Amino acid sequence: MKDDDLKKLSEHFFEKCPTEARNFFHQILEKLEKIEKKIDELEANTKGF
Repeated sequence: MKDDDLKKLSEHFFEKCPTEARNFFHQILEKLEKIEKKIDELEANTKGF
């Protein structure tokens, strides 16, 4: 998904969805960020091989 598409989707979500759904969305984003950091760390560690 392109950055513009994600931005539009998140704007729509925050304007139209209830608070509980927004909190769940934030939790998903936090987990994805943690996964991305772990992947970056793994990639950095394997570059020396």
